[in-house]
Amino acid sequence: MKRFGVIDLGSNSTRVMLAQVEDSGYFKIIDEIKETIRLGEDISKTSAISVEKMEKTLSTLRAFKALCIESGASEIILVATEALRCATNKKILKDKIEKELSLKIRILNFDEEIYYNHLSIKNSLYYKNSLMVDISGNHTHLAWIKNNEIIKKITIPLGCINISNDYELTDVISYNNCLAATRYVEDAIKSIPWLFDTEFDSIIGIGGTIRNIAKIQKHTKRYPIGTLHNYSFDDYDLSEIYNLLKCKNLKGRSKVEGLSVDRADVIFGGIIVLDKLVQLLSIKNIKICGRGLREGILQEYLNNNYTTAWDDILDYSIDGIVETLNINRKHALKVHEITGKLFKELQPLHRLGDEYSNIIKTASLLHDCGTSIRYYDHHIHSLYIILNSAISGLSHREILMSALIASMHRNNNFQLPFIKYSSIINRMDIDAIESIGILLRIAEGLDRSLEGAIKDFEVIIDEDTVLLSLSSDNDLILEIGQAMRASNKFYEIYDKKLVVEKSVKE
Repeated sequence: MKRFGVIDLGSNSTRVMLAQVEDSGYFKIIDEIKETIRLGEDISKTSAISVEKMEKTLSTLRAFKALCIESGASEIILVATEALRCATNKKILKDKIEKELSLKIRILNFDEEIYYNHLSIKNSLYYKNSLMVDISGNHTHLAWIKNNEIIKKITIPLGCINISNDYELTDVISYNNCLAATRYVEDAIKSIPWLFDTEFDSIIGIGGTIRNIAKIQKHTKRYPIGTLHNYSFDDYDLSEIYNLLKCKNLKGRSKVEGLSVDRADVIFGGIIVLDKLVQLLSIKNIKICGRGLREGILQEYLNNNYTTAWDDILDYSIDGIVETLNINRKHALKVHEITGKLFKELQPLHRLGDEYSNIIKTASLLHDCGTSIRYYDHHIHSLYIILNSAISGLSHREILMSALIASMHRNNNFQLPFIKYSSIINRMDIDAIESIGILLRIAEGLDRSLEGAIKDFEVIIDEDTVLLSLSSDNDLILEIGQAMRASNKFYEIYDKKLVVEKSVKE
């Protein structure tokens, strides 16, 4: 196990991310801090970094370095983006950082920023044909990404800071200033021909500006899940936020729930860019990537230094959670195997399709993760852990369904909190959760001895019953008894009597 610090010196803020990397190559974030410095403000005004902000940058980096060292980081990676790259006096600050702090700094170009952002996206989200958008202080990165490849890319000089400052959108937003800024942004977008060569499935937003917009939207809907990664909202939601912010002055925007106070003066410049992209390209869905530049840099390090092959981002996430929480892997795999077969064999009854395969996998393999908190009530702890873990590739609906199914694996009267999540799941989802959850409960019973006693089984469906005929070298008294404890709930859901017995050898 190693710990790494990644520091990103950006145009709006400077951030440090501390990550713990297991021997398998799985990593998790263990700490993160942001300090708003606004180097990009100086660049847009004078093209140089002021002495005051230079000192603040050095002080911040000094504290971030200390945090990394005290947390046991064996390596600290420091990168800078557009603000330092564009500053006429960048060599002065770069030399001070290297001399006074003994930190080697790497200044990224636009293409490298896009590369690392995309590396984060493809290692944490499934997508087919999307537009990656990163609105920074003085620039916006756009990339057409398809099947894990960058097809086209461009960086345009439109950002939340320079648009907000140049068109006086930092406090009261006048009609004329807003119109002028919107026309300028629209002309810039229309000048990029390849943007109109395809129909994008979605925008994948990355970076602080779009994440703040998403946080506002979550608060307006009182969204019940705290995780931002893979959260999505539509063009109508964006329009509502646009109008909400447009009619407020700086003081009013500072009170908007979800919006960081240190972005209240420049957020509207960013939302103009996003809104015009959505309008001009007729994109209906905006999806948030909770990872970014820092995670992309760490991902490159992992790719270069760890030999583990990660064919699937969901498998990577689940395997990492299994490892770090010391889950019984053999038992988890057996429960997944049994649940998957029950699901397949009972398809004529529940009529659910293969789109639930990742949900079944997640719920089955992580159903016991709550024991890392304590055994008693661990089904409730499993619900919480799954719902709040970094699970790549699943939508919030899929993660929620996985968590609720996992919480059903014990034979008790736990009442699933469906009402709390009614804005995410519907009645059909609830039926699916119950149909799969009871199968997980049976599977848990069939491997209650943890020794993988069930070699195979046959499912026989008739008019009144479902018979599970088990093949094993053991007597299966424990396994059959535990599985049969789910019989009443099974009857309630499937309207058939459950019969579990060991097959008789001929």
